[in-house]
Amino acid sequence: MTSAEVEVYFSVNNDIKAIKTEYDGHRFRSRLEARWAVFFNAIGLTYEYEIEGFEMDGTRYLPDFYIPSLNRWFEIKDKPFSLDEIKKCEEFCRRLDNENIKYSVLIGEPNLCAIRVGEFFGILEYVWEWPSEKYPDKTEEEVAIAAIVAGKARFEFGEKTDV
Repeated sequence: MTSAEVEVYFSVNNDIKAIKTEYDGHRFRSRLEARWAVFFNAIGLTYEYEIEGFEMDGTRYLPDFYIPSLNRWFEIKDKPFSLDEIKKCEEFCRRLDNENIKYSVLIGEPNLCAIRVGEFFGILEYVWEWPSEKYPDKTEEEVAIAAIVAGKARFEFGEKTDV
């Protein structure tokens, strides 16, 4: 490939080929996954890497990590999910155990996910969790409806929302 062809490839696909990486007795599909394994080790969490694949109506899914002590699955991504990836993850959560699922998505390098808000430190993590205790006294349906209402709110040209 010429440099011009490489530039076009990346601008069209917006993907960089993952580099397989060996760490901690595993062969990770990417350096990004290996870095998250370092993170889990650094905080003292024993992880299992790609331990079980799932078949869901013809779609195959292999979560990246499972942390037994947290009973939580983790998916690692280098960029935000596409709509199809979101649907696959939601289907995984529903089929695995809709009553007790704990599932997190970590996007990007661990150091870029580290955040500080005032005195609070943590990592930016996208979480699916049932039952959710994030919004006490609200059903998941009420939370979803509120999210839809918020997404439809418009503030352009001085518009006001009713909520």
